[in-house]
Amino acid sequence: MNEYAVLVKLLTRTGTPIGASIDDMLDALGLPEDVGRHVLFQKLSDLHERVRPLGLVIKHNPISGVFYLDTSSEVRLPQDGTTLPDRLAATLLIVMTLAYQDGGWVNVERVREFRKKALQGVMVDLRELQSQGYVELDQDRKRVRLGTKVPFEIDYEAFFKDLAESQ
Repeated sequence: MNEYAVLVKLLTRTGTPIGASIDDMLDALGLPEDVGRHVLFQKLSDLHERVRPLGLVIKHNPISGVFYLDTSSEVRLPQDGTTLPDRLAATLLIVMTLAYQDGGWVNVERVREFRKKALQGVMVDLRELQSQGYVELDQDRKRVRLGTKVPFEIDYEAFFKDLAESQ
Protein backbone atom coordinates (compact mmCIF):
# COMPACT_ATOMS: atom_id res chain seq x y z
CA MET A 1 0.00 0.00 0.00
CA ASN A 2 1.24 3.48 -0.75
CA GLU A 3 0.99 6.33 1.76
CA TYR A 4 -2.24 7.71 0.29
CA ALA A 5 -3.94 4.32 0.47
CA VAL A 6 -2.91 4.06 4.13
CA LEU A 7 -4.32 7.53 4.82
CA VAL A 8 -7.60 6.78 3.02
CA LYS A 9 -7.96 3.56 5.00
CA LEU A 10 -7.40 5.44 8.28
CA LEU A 11 -9.64 8.37 7.34
CA THR A 12 -12.52 6.03 6.49
CA ARG A 13 -12.06 3.82 9.53
CA THR A 14 -15.36 2.98 11.19
CA GLY A 15 -16.13 2.90 14.87
CA THR A 16 -16.39 5.65 17.42
CA PRO A 17 -15.08 8.07 16.39
CA ILE A 18 -14.97 7.67 12.64
CA GLY A 19 -11.54 8.54 11.21
CA ALA A 20 -8.05 8.74 12.64
CA SER A 21 -6.07 10.92 15.02
CA ILE A 22 -2.76 12.54 14.15
CA ASP A 23 -0.93 10.01 16.31
CA ASP A 24 -2.65 7.10 14.51
CA MET A 25 -1.61 8.48 11.12
CA LEU A 26 1.96 9.18 12.25
CA ASP A 27 2.28 5.61 13.56
CA ALA A 28 0.78 4.05 10.42
CA LEU A 29 3.11 6.02 8.15
CA GLY A 30 6.12 5.44 10.40
CA LEU A 31 6.77 9.15 10.82
CA PRO A 32 8.55 10.56 13.89
CA GLU A 33 6.57 12.88 16.18
CA ASP A 34 8.89 15.90 15.90
CA VAL A 35 9.13 16.37 12.12
CA GLY A 36 6.44 13.92 11.09
CA ARG A 37 3.53 16.32 11.63
CA HIS A 38 4.78 18.63 8.89
CA VAL A 39 5.12 15.72 6.44
CA LEU A 40 1.73 14.32 7.50
CA PHE A 41 -0.08 17.61 6.91
CA GLN A 42 1.59 17.97 3.52
CA LYS A 43 0.35 14.48 2.60
CA LEU A 44 -3.15 15.24 3.93
CA SER A 45 -3.23 18.46 1.90
CA ASP A 46 -2.10 16.64 -1.23
CA LEU A 47 -4.64 13.86 -0.64
CA HIS A 48 -7.36 16.47 -0.13
CA GLU A 49 -6.57 17.95 -3.56
CA ARG A 50 -6.52 14.48 -5.16
CA VAL A 51 -9.94 13.41 -3.80
CA ARG A 52 -11.68 16.76 -4.37
CA PRO A 53 -12.55 15.96 -8.03
CA LEU A 54 -14.27 12.82 -6.72
CA GLY A 55 -16.54 14.96 -4.52
CA LEU A 56 -14.68 14.12 -1.30
CA VAL A 57 -12.96 16.29 1.32
CA ILE A 58 -10.89 15.69 4.42
CA LYS A 59 -12.54 17.18 7.50
CA HIS A 60 -11.56 17.51 11.15
CA ASN A 61 -13.76 16.46 14.09
CA PRO A 62 -12.61 18.78 16.91
CA ILE A 63 -14.63 16.94 19.55
CA SER A 64 -12.83 13.62 19.05
CA GLY A 65 -9.63 15.07 17.60
CA VAL A 66 -9.78 12.99 14.42
CA PHE A 67 -9.67 13.61 10.69
CA TYR A 68 -12.12 11.81 8.40
CA LEU A 69 -13.14 11.62 4.75
CA ASP A 70 -16.53 13.12 3.85
CA THR A 71 -18.48 14.19 0.78
CA SER A 72 -17.94 17.76 -0.35
CA SER A 73 -21.54 18.50 -1.26
CA GLU A 74 -23.73 19.41 1.66
CA VAL A 75 -25.61 16.31 2.71
CA ARG A 76 -28.83 16.73 4.64
CA LEU A 77 -29.81 13.62 6.48
CA PRO A 78 -33.57 13.28 6.90
CA GLN A 79 -34.72 13.83 10.46
CA ASP A 80 -38.33 12.81 10.07
CA GLY A 81 -38.63 15.54 7.44
CA THR A 82 -37.97 18.38 9.91
CA THR A 83 -35.15 20.20 11.59
CA LEU A 84 -34.74 20.50 15.33
CA PRO A 85 -37.49 22.48 17.07
CA ASP A 86 -36.35 25.89 18.31
CA ARG A 87 -36.29 24.82 21.98
CA LEU A 88 -33.98 21.87 21.19
CA ALA A 89 -31.80 23.94 18.88
CA ALA A 90 -31.41 26.60 21.60
CA THR A 91 -30.46 24.00 24.20
CA LEU A 92 -28.02 22.35 21.80
CA LEU A 93 -26.45 25.73 21.01
CA ILE A 94 -25.86 26.34 24.74
CA VAL A 95 -24.32 22.87 25.18
CA MET A 96 -22.14 23.39 22.09
CA THR A 97 -20.88 26.76 23.27
CA LEU A 98 -20.17 25.63 26.83
CA ALA A 99 -18.53 22.39 25.63
CA TYR A 100 -16.34 24.38 23.26
CA GLN A 101 -15.30 26.70 26.11
CA ASP A 102 -14.84 23.97 28.74
CA GLY A 103 -13.42 21.33 26.41
CA GLY A 104 -15.83 18.47 27.11
CA TRP A 105 -18.34 17.78 29.87
CA VAL A 106 -20.64 20.62 30.93
CA ASN A 107 -22.60 20.88 34.16
CA VAL A 108 -26.36 20.61 33.45
CA GLU A 109 -26.93 23.40 35.96
CA ARG A 110 -24.91 25.80 33.76
CA VAL A 111 -27.05 24.83 30.77
CA ARG A 112 -30.16 25.55 32.86
CA GLU A 113 -28.80 28.97 33.87
CA PHE A 114 -28.14 30.00 30.27
CA ARG A 115 -31.45 28.60 29.01
CA LYS A 116 -33.34 30.35 31.84
CA LYS A 117 -35.63 27.34 32.14
CA ALA A 118 -36.59 25.04 34.96
CA LEU A 119 -34.26 22.09 35.45
CA GLN A 120 -37.05 19.69 34.46
CA GLY A 121 -37.56 21.49 31.14
CA VAL A 122 -33.83 21.43 30.39
CA MET A 123 -33.69 17.72 31.23
CA VAL A 124 -36.58 17.01 28.84
CA ASP A 125 -34.67 18.84 26.08
CA LEU A 126 -31.42 17.03 26.88
CA ARG A 127 -33.06 13.58 26.94
CA GLU A 128 -34.67 14.30 23.58
CA LEU A 129 -31.35 15.50 22.14
CA GLN A 130 -29.68 12.39 23.59
CA SER A 131 -32.21 10.10 21.90
CA GLN A 132 -31.31 11.76 18.58
CA GLY A 133 -27.53 11.43 19.16
CA TYR A 134 -26.79 15.12 19.63
CA VAL A 135 -25.71 14.95 23.29
CA GLU A 136 -24.65 12.41 25.90
CA LEU A 137 -25.65 12.60 29.56
CA ASP A 138 -23.47 11.04 32.24
CA GLN A 139 -24.93 8.34 34.51
CA ASP A 140 -25.84 10.82 37.25
CA ARG A 141 -27.54 13.10 34.71
CA LYS A 142 -25.59 16.03 36.14
CA ARG A 143 -23.21 16.57 33.21
CA VAL A 144 -23.68 16.64 29.44
CA ARG A 145 -21.35 16.62 26.44
CA LEU A 146 -21.81 16.73 22.70
CA GLY A 147 -22.84 13.48 21.04
CA THR A 148 -21.31 11.73 18.08
CA LYS A 149 -23.79 13.20 15.59
CA VAL A 150 -22.89 16.86 16.16
CA PRO A 151 -19.44 17.03 14.51
CA PHE A 152 -20.80 15.45 11.33
CA GLU A 153 -23.76 17.81 10.97
CA ILE A 154 -22.32 21.10 12.19
CA ASP A 155 -19.32 22.88 10.68
CA TYR A 156 -17.71 24.26 13.86
CA GLU A 157 -15.23 26.49 12.11
CA ALA A 158 -17.90 28.22 10.03
CA PHE A 159 -20.31 28.39 12.99
CA PHE A 160 -17.88 30.11 15.37
CA LYS A 161 -16.45 32.30 12.59
CA ASP A 162 -19.96 33.54 11.74
CA LEU A 163 -20.70 34.00 15.43
CA ALA A 164 -17.54 36.08 15.94
CA GLU A 165 -18.21 38.20 12.86
CA SER A 166 -21.77 38.98 13.93
CA GLN A 167 -20.60 40.61 17.17
